[in-house]
Amino acid sequence: MRMRVRALPIMVDTRAGEGPPLVLCNGIGANLELLEPFVDALDAQQGRRVPTIRFDVPGAGGSPATVLPRRMRWLAGLLRDLVGRLGHEQVDVLGISWGGALAQEFARRNPALCRRIVLCATSMGMAMVPARPEVLLTLASPLRYFRPSRMRLLGARTYGGGFGQDPELAARFANATRAPGVRGYYWQIVAGAGWTSAHYLHRLRQPVLVVAGDDDPIIPLVNARLMAGLLREGTLHVVRGGGHLALLTHADELAPLVHRFLAE
Repeated sequence: MRMRVRALPIMVDTRAGEGPPLVLCNGIGANLELLEPFVDALDAQQGRRVPTIRFDVPGAGGSPATVLPRRMRWLAGLLRDLVGRLGHEQVDVLGISWGGALAQEFARRNPALCRRIVLCATSMGMAMVPARPEVLLTLASPLRYFRPSRMRLLGARTYGGGFGQDPELAARFANATRAPGVRGYYWQIVAGAGWTSAHYLHRLRQPVLVVAGDDDPIIPLVNARLMAGLLREGTLHVVRGGGHLALLTHADELAPLVHRFLAE
């Protein structure tokens, strides 16, 4: 469904459950359908069914891009307003990759609204140990989203974690992808330019679960270790053999972990 938030039609998907919902913030250029494997695995857990909120950031999936670029703080405000429109007084937030930056900014600016945080394959922004130049060059363009064959070809080098060695997985991921608008993709890059959580990460009061694969070409594992060391209540989980998309490729391992963390 689409909801108007700050005069923008935002594509939103919700699943019912009990207790605070989990808001999922996606990676750069990615549409909400790509998170389906993890949401399905989370639904399959015993005990409390965790309600979820997925959305397409402006410029991705079914949400149109803004006319002008917006900073991360504006996007965090948009997410706050979206949660308010849905009638929730408290939520948990999960961010993967670029979405991890949005999740951190949302949690920082809304401490009463945000209860717990899950950060997957993400970093402190500009204050991070960067990827190799050839990987950064691939991320600088949205072309991989426009052709499934290109997504499969670049998968191993870009995402790691055996992505390129599993044709079925690569095909499923590519077929679920909706190409982002070029303007929206670059607006997301602009939103992250110069952003960092290094100066406030140690002040976050929420419990934080940091999840990282040990074969992530985009966000080297050392970044997750640095973040977990700075957090007041940070727990690090390393996915052995996991790449940048470990949340999806290792959903059966990570869904129970996230479920337990949210239930604590």
